[in-house]
Amino acid sequence: MTCESPIEANIIKGRLENEGIRCFVTNENFSNLMPHYNRILGSGAELMIDQDDYVKAAEILELNSQKEVTCPNCNSSNIKISLGKNWLKKTIVIVFSLFYAVPFNNINSTYLCKDCKTEFKNR
Repeated sequence: MTCESPIEANIIKGRLENEGIRCFVTNENFSNLMPHYNRILGSGAELMIDQDDYVKAAEILELNSQKEVTCPNCNSSNIKISLGKNWLKKTIVIVFSLFYAVPFNNINSTYLCKDCKTEFKNR
């Protein structure tokens, strides 16, 4: 399991260890030294869990429960992913990132409700 930060990985590790699941965190140093590479090509702080304990860990962390994205304004599920209001800025960041070979993983997805035209970020 790859986490956003070593702090998040250690919090999850503590939660799993309290339930009796042995695990450890890898790539902590790299994630601290190069945080802009987190979540790109599998890098980031990784939580290593024994394969036998994976099902129990997934139940504890609720990894298999897919939550449907709904509009906070009208509760519609007719949603699409968009670049948001500042799409030009995000496009320029992507182009410069590709040109200078710098990762651009800090661009967050914005959702757009097709029914009421509300833009929001999923939390």
